[in-house]
Amino acid sequence: MNRISQTAAWQQIRACTDVNAGRLTGRVLRYQYLSAILPGTLAPAAAQQLHASAYRRHSEPATPDTIWYVVSSDGTPVAWLTLDATVVTPPADLTTYQLQHQEQAVTALSNLTRQALLELAQLRDTRDHRTPGDPRQEQPGSHGDEIATRILVADPADPTLSFWVRAGADLDTTRLHVAEVTGVAEGNDALILDVRGYGDYGRSRAVLDLSVLCAVEHLAAVNELPAEAIGTWLHLDGATTGNPTADEITTAFGDAYAGVHDSRRAFAITERDRYGWTTALANAGKPDRYFNLDAFTEHLFRTEVHKVPLDDGRIAVFRRG
Repeated sequence: MNRISQTAAWQQIRACTDVNAGRLTGRVLRYQYLSAILPGTLAPAAAQQLHASAYRRHSEPATPDTIWYVVSSDGTPVAWLTLDATVVTPPADLTTYQLQHQEQAVTALSNLTRQALLELAQLRDTRDHRTPGDPRQEQPGSHGDEIATRILVADPADPTLSFWVRAGADLDTTRLHVAEVTGVAEGNDALILDVRGYGDYGRSRAVLDLSVLCAVEHLAAVNELPAEAIGTWLHLDGATTGNPTADEITTAFGDAYAGVHDSRRAFAITERDRYGWTTALANAGKPDRYFNLDAFTEHLFRTEVHKVPLDDGRIAVFRRG
């Protein structure tokens, strides 16, 4: 395992990946290791609990208290995460330096990435022999069941118990529906662990917001576009790494959307005519072939617009911001 900086290590600890930052390490107990996780100065009972999780046989069922991820400082585990996403600071004789790492570990493990939470939720589904969601709890999709969007949600108080639901165009209605399914307390928002049908934005976005997904549903319904296409446009436009609000996305869509076209060339012809070049050539008595449509098409899609392919072979075109 390559050694990295502690700054980078804390980011990877949130994702529950193996980390080696010298005096600071993180280990996921996804597989049994040839090298042991040292107990260091752990109290005997804590050391025994760690050993039981680290060397649990495949035939031995896991429990919510089974340890999943361990953060160690100077050879002693200072914090670990259980399969139900509980952060534990085991009793140990720690130095001031190790106590600082313990505090940072608690912060990191209390703010897991959605990919880490998703894996824990899937492990729980397997452990409990459950399916995350009941079709009777799902609201109808705006574009038919075969291409409906879905979101995987959980109560932050029990983040590994997940449910698939569908977002609608109305935020308040969807939020109420999610709360009824997950049991999230009034005034709190559910965690969104995963989504389907929101294109590259849904696949790549680190933190997903229900208000944005509802805005996408609204734009999809009004413009008769799949949410997948709008999500891919959001990604191309930088929303995956930026933080636009639902209102900003709605405004940006109105400015950017240039319609659905049969091909790149068809859009370029429309733009050529919109700029008045066809009329100018006709007024000058020149044939259309004097206009280099191929070069113009390449220019448009390289510098001025994004192309999002649709399932029927056409493309949705969006002007760049």
